[in-house]
Amino acid sequence: MTPRDLHHQTAAQIMSAMACAMRADQTAITALLDAAPADLDAHTRAFLAEARALALTLSAALTTVLCVHRHTPDPRTPASCGGCGTQDCRTVRAITDALTAYGRRSTAVDRAEAWRRAEAWYTRHLKTPPLISVEETPTAYITRPRPIPPSLSHPVLVIDRRTGATTQWPDLPTQTLIAHHTQRPAP
Repeated sequence: MTPRDLHHQTAAQIMSAMACAMRADQTAITALLDAAPADLDAHTRAFLAEARALALTLSAALTTVLCVHRHTPDPRTPASCGGCGTQDCRTVRAITDALTAYGRRSTAVDRAEAWRRAEAWYTRHLKTPPLISVEETPTAYITRPRPIPPSLSHPVLVIDRRTGATTQWPDLPTQTLIAHHTQRPAP
């Protein structure tokens, strides 16, 4: 796996954790704790009460670290980490190893999350955010800006439903994109 791919995978894991925490209903968590058996110890109750905020805080902090330690394209040298200047960033690798050790994997992406990721990508790459169409397929979401801007040679984003991995494609027919996406090895 290339350092850039490792960074992308790690960022996807962190965003997955953040999305999971954001979708959690704190009122429901509190109601469950209020209804929990009395033998639930105080430390466990305190952790569960703070888990959502803790996950959001840690995800935001790790996202900040990844913003500093990301690969920057420099035409004079191979891609290197903007934070430490090395090709294989020890910081990103350590974060990835920790996420892997504790079992954090990207969770399946739903239509709303696919739209959010596509909107964020198009907003970064275009002057004004476009309208976005999202097509569901068995393995991915195919997102297209409307209208297709001529400034993007690969304007279609395909977001894997299982992993959340995003790939760029030319504006091909949906069936062609599905065929190509299902032939790619899993990330």
